[in-house]
Amino acid sequence: MVQSEQLSVIGRMASSIIHDLKKPMSVTRGFAELLANPDMDAERRQTFSDLILEDVDRFLSMTQELLDYSRGNISLQAQEVEVGRWLDRIIEYLREDLDASNVDLITRFDHRGPVHIDADRLRRVVINIAGNAADAMPKGGRLTISSRVVGDSWELAVTDTGTGIPEQLRHRIFEPFVTSCKEHGTGLGLAIAREIVRGHGGDIQVETRTEGEEEGRPAGSTFIISLPLSGVAAE
Repeated sequence: MVQSEQLSVIGRMASSIIHDLKKPMSVTRGFAELLANPDMDAERRQTFSDLILEDVDRFLSMTQELLDYSRGNISLQAQEVEVGRWLDRIIEYLREDLDASNVDLITRFDHRGPVHIDADRLRRVVINIAGNAADAMPKGGRLTISSRVVGDSWELAVTDTGTGIPEQLRHRIFEPFVTSCKEHGTGLGLAIAREIVRGHGGDIQVETRTEGEEEGRPAGSTFIISLPLSGVAAE
């Protein structure tokens, strides 16, 4: 029974990883086919080449995160980043998929200045949370990403108008292999996200409500990432 459960976990993880890679790999293959066109101008050729390299780097980053998490060692390469420009690129990446899901994307960037972060790792955290939010809004809705400074901390919040997290799962959502009503998913996304945020010396919290839970307040969830502006890493 133990061996069967272990194989089941491995199977779910493999299925999720394949699902996460299949679509962007198909897009990358399409770009590669376009590059074979001898009539393509140099500017478009360079654009497609850059997109392919960006996707391959993203795949490598995803697999490295899984390896690091399984070994209990998520290493960070923090540097000073202009958060406004960094968030703009994330928004650009998210917009197409959110538009296709009938989700309106709203931004409120009160802080666009410098922060000390591992830009690639924290980017994956934001994209993962935004992806979960889109899954929670199957009929469309509104996703708000905001950035502000509170005291000595920088706060990044992702708010959706989705179904909310069931009460019985709330205390476990950052545990590995815990997932809610997703056809594909290992339940590792939020567990890895918490480790990355804690590695920055910060914390991640969630505020959530299901339909009718609080009178006069709609359902939805807000994930709040709080990081020290000083960029001090956790022990």
